[in-house]
Amino acid sequence: MIKKVLALFEKDKELQDYKKRVAKLEEDLAQAQKVINQRAKEADEVDSLKTESEKTLTKAKSIIFERTKVIKNQELQIEAYGQQIESLKDVVRITKDLLEIRNLEVKQLETKINCMEEKVKAEKQRQDLLHKKLETMIRHNGELKREYETQLCLFSALRERYNERELARDVVDEMKGVKKRKN
Repeated sequence: MIKKVLALFEKDKELQDYKKRVAKLEEDLAQAQKVINQRAKEADEVDSLKTESEKTLTKAKSIIFERTKVIKNQELQIEAYGQQIESLKDVVRITKDLLEIRNLEVKQLETKINCMEEKVKAEKQRQDLLHKKLETMIRHNGELKREYETQLCLFSALRERYNERELARDVVDEMKGVKKRKN
């Protein structure tokens, strides 16, 4: 009986530990969500930079186109414009690469968050199962206690009947002894 109570206390302590772990996992999940939000904000900023750089590139192309019409014969200026275009293309390429890197980081964070959410779900399911087992054990313990009390009452009643029988036997034996003495 004491072992069962100790086991119940241990299960209760284990349940409390699981609750603490779930709370910690939920805090970690919230922090990861903040990081994702920050990454998304940064990705938006990168997108706006990309848009601006594409607008700048478009403007640069149109300016270069207009100027090359005006100054066809001047090779130095055309070469300078070509270098500007190449520089702007490099900027666009770098911006695209940065966006891809940022997107990969966001996907990795989403994967980690999904993994953490699955762990939290699994832990909650485990705690629910443990709680159900604990309730079943408590219910069985109550049933065993009632059965024990019933058996104890039956045993006490049986002992009383036995004592009454012994008392009756002693009385009968005394009566037989009195009869023998009279005879």
